[in-house]
Amino acid sequence: MEEHMPGIGFEQVIGQKLAVSHLQNALRTGRISQAYLISGEKGAGKMKLALAFAAALLCGQKEERDGNAEPCGKCHSCIQIQSGNHPDVVTVTNERAGISSKTGVLGVQLARFVQSDAQVKPYSGPYKIYIIPNAENLNQQAQNALLKTLEDPPAYAVFLLLARNTSVFLPTVLSRCVSLRLHPAPEKELVKALKAAGVSETAAVTAARLSHGNPGRCLELSGEELTAFRLELSGFLEKLRETDSYGILQFAEKIAGGKGENPSHMEDFLDLGRSWYRDILVQKSTQSPDSLIFQDKIKYIISAAAGLSFQGLERIQEAFDDAGRRRSSKESDTQIAELLLLKIRRILREAA
Repeated sequence: MEEHMPGIGFEQVIGQKLAVSHLQNALRTGRISQAYLISGEKGAGKMKLALAFAAALLCGQKEERDGNAEPCGKCHSCIQIQSGNHPDVVTVTNERAGISSKTGVLGVQLARFVQSDAQVKPYSGPYKIYIIPNAENLNQQAQNALLKTLEDPPAYAVFLLLARNTSVFLPTVLSRCVSLRLHPAPEKELVKALKAAGVSETAAVTAARLSHGNPGRCLELSGEELTAFRLELSGFLEKLRETDSYGILQFAEKIAGGKGENPSHMEDFLDLGRSWYRDILVQKSTQSPDSLIFQDKIKYIISAAAGLSFQGLERIQEAFDDAGRRRSSKESDTQIAELLLLKIRRILREAA
């Protein structure tokens, strides 16, 4: 099967059966709506789903696999989409519209660009598809301008709005779109995808659980850089109670990064560190390691759970909450990470 699997297509969309089923039904019946609003958090697979649908709409040699209509991945249209150069698939950004913006806001000029470009018929396919990433950044003026196009679009135009949430959209815009919400992917599907890519079972389960069902985050967590950081962090946290203050400062500086070639891992530190202590809390509550995230550190987690109180673990989670809030201030990441680790060390020592 691998040799036939294209780099685009619904097979690449992990854990979104409901959304895929809706689009597949549209392809089967030919009842293609002219506007879709695909929502979900960053990494959920919004762009992959949009490109799969666009490719299937334009592919002249669609193949049926596992009951789904899939783009062939080999025809001229599919190759153009894979390379990002299909003339009938327009990814709408300020840059594409020739608009200079430092804020990321999508304004009325962008909506007018879409309105004007949509009057140009497709070059080769039956559809002209407009994909608008970060559509939640459309301001009200832009939404009102875009609404004119959505209310009376050319028959060949299909609009795919991709957004993290739908609360910012005008009711009139929402009423013109078919709304497809992407949900967290099941763990077993994420693990299956990672194992197919050569990731070990234990590493795949760890990445899947850490990602909380987010395919993009899951892929990041299974990569070499974040896997190495996760192992380094868990090793450091295992020895935190005995680590001196200078050792904590050195590690905090490494987490903050920004010096030379060292990347910042502050977000990863807060995410993984919180999950580490949540594992200890889960083990203390359930006395079962089956649902733990850090499957390669079960022995330590069981030991730590026996030695820490519920109150102590709650204080640790509160320390992470405080660190997250302080990131919005002007305090440096090094200071925030150092203080957080010192707080945790104090709680660990009090429990000893």
